[in-house]
Amino acid sequence: MFLKIFRTVLILVLMINVPIKADLNNKPGATFFVATSGNNSWSGKLPEPNNEKTDGPFATIKKARDAIHELKAKHSLTKPVTVMIRAGTYFLDKPLVFMPQDSGTKSYPITYTAYPGERPILSGGRKIVEPWKTYKDNILVCAVKEVKDDKWIFRQLFVDGKRQRRSRIPNRGFYKMEKPIDRIAFKYEEGNFKKWQNLNDVEVIVCHSWNESRLLVAEINEQERIVTFVDAKAGHPINWSGATLNQYYIENTLEELDEPGEWYLDKHTGKLYYRPAQKVEDSEVIAPVLNQLMRFQGNTEKNEYVQYITVSGLTFSDADWILPEKGYPDCGDVGDIVEPSAITLDGVRYCTLKDNLIKNVGTYAIEVNGCGNRITGNEIFDVGGGGIITRSFSKERNIISYNHIHHCGIVYHSAVGINIDDGGGTISHNLIHDMPHSGIYTRHWSTRNQPLGRRNQEQGLIIENNEIYNCSQILDDSGGIFVRDSDMIIRNNLIHDVYCQGRCPGWGIYLGCESRNTKVQNNIVYRTTESVHVWYKDRNITLENNIFIDGQRTQINYQNPRNLRHDNIKFLRNIIYYSDPAASLFRISGTRSAPIESDYNIFFCPGECICRDSVIEGLPGTDTWEKWQEAGFDIHTVVADPLFLDVANDVYILDANSPAFEVGFKPIDTSEVGLRAKRSEIY
Repeated sequence: MFLKIFRTVLILVLMINVPIKADLNNKPGATFFVATSGNNSWSGKLPEPNNEKTDGPFATIKKARDAIHELKAKHSLTKPVTVMIRAGTYFLDKPLVFMPQDSGTKSYPITYTAYPGERPILSGGRKIVEPWKTYKDNILVCAVKEVKDDKWIFRQLFVDGKRQRRSRIPNRGFYKMEKPIDRIAFKYEEGNFKKWQNLNDVEVIVCHSWNESRLLVAEINEQERIVTFVDAKAGHPINWSGATLNQYYIENTLEELDEPGEWYLDKHTGKLYYRPAQKVEDSEVIAPVLNQLMRFQGNTEKNEYVQYITVSGLTFSDADWILPEKGYPDCGDVGDIVEPSAITLDGVRYCTLKDNLIKNVGTYAIEVNGCGNRITGNEIFDVGGGGIITRSFSKERNIISYNHIHHCGIVYHSAVGINIDDGGGTISHNLIHDMPHSGIYTRHWSTRNQPLGRRNQEQGLIIENNEIYNCSQILDDSGGIFVRDSDMIIRNNLIHDVYCQGRCPGWGIYLGCESRNTKVQNNIVYRTTESVHVWYKDRNITLENNIFIDGQRTQINYQNPRNLRHDNIKFLRNIIYYSDPAASLFRISGTRSAPIESDYNIFFCPGECICRDSVIEGLPGTDTWEKWQEAGFDIHTVVADPLFLDVANDVYILDANSPAFEVGFKPIDTSEVGLRAKRSEIY
């Protein structure tokens, strides 16, 4: 009798907790439900009075996945399946894995989605519930037994959903090494290093030109002021000639825990030290247990795909990153792809990640290996690596669109917003900002996941209608859009505020390392160190109908190493407007780097500075505007104010009387750039 009453009360409670909408249980297709108050021994259905078979929701998504698998085992899918997930935090003890047998079909897809109006959280962490005690100077300490027992190590800490910083010096900016000694040692300036407690756990992050190393201290010679590191046997050495920055900072010392929000974990004693910004008793403190939150695991070699699964409306949070035993020498190049990504879709096709939030993870947020997939409408921020990696292994495009990616690269500074690591695809209508390196990056150089040369060049790559700003915030040799590939269309992008930190400029658009067969059209680039870089054996590239504003050093840089040359570079019907008379119009490394055609453009710099000497640098005999034209360039180009409506407020719409129209320039519409456009096409 008691059990019957208890069950009736529980059903009523669940009915209150899960408001019933008429169309949920009765909608076409099968529907399961998941709630933190659920039970995996139940049916996964909404509770209904007088129907004891529908006792309540499942407690985990994994159980819902298995229930669908059982449903499919009894008979093939005959209708779509939806799993609705209620609000609350679901702490994962293992990554959520989907295999080919968990797939839907084109006619009957499977969807895992948030309950309407709610935002469930999938967390790879666990709460720190151990009691805090006062250590000293507003620093608290607690003992985490699993750490002391060598069963748990974490490198990130989150309080009330916000990342806390591991103790760091300097608190702002960087130190500069005095001079390199050899590949694993340098001389430091007085006071930068001390013989701290647990010295061998101290990490030193050294910034090279386009990437970084995370080195472990081996020893310190205080008399000579020399620090020597564990040799990781790879990567760029400290004294590498391309490491023009060689600025660094230091992490993970107890003695330098001096700002609110900083923390330090002593992995030997299991003690967690934390200087809170508010009462820790009133806060939720979470440290990650998992390095990966969700994985779709197909096998492209066996033609076994995970397919027709949609995941939408969920928050993924609290995943860690791993430091190798001897440190992280660097990624070898740009991109900082460190496995595993928090969400990895491997061997997938026709799957969708839509309107999710990914934050507080240690590596890249999303990695997609497959074809015909859609990554749309997601927000990604506060991640250790970059935003999205995409690789497409067939002629069907992956579409990466309407994502908001910002404040990435917190651990791996050369990670980028969107990394096209192989194949083509469509990268459109994304908003990317506040990145330590580049906004969008693509490569044709070999990596572990990719041979030399893009496997699906015939697919082509379209990068369009993206808004990108505040890039190159830590490293150099980067851009808003940085491409090193072929068969590309780069159009209608809005890029601004990309400045370098040292020798190598920050570019709005960086056409690097044998970029070829590419059109750059209808882009607006403003406030950068240099607007465009055409670099290293580029060929068959046309830059047409773009607006380039206020390159700090140079507007367009045509450059090659001494043994290489460009081929068939055209610069037509563009507007260049810059206000600093000390800046140059073009920088060209000799005749081998000059464009084959430059004409029908509009150039303007107040004070007639385009007519001064050295407005064009590096091309012998053509340093002035007059000599440039005598060499056959820009014969029909007009030097005049293009008449933008409001330069002071970055409104680069042309007045009806603009001379740009006389040379065939066509207005650029930015009304649908980034997240401004309607997103109806992604649903």
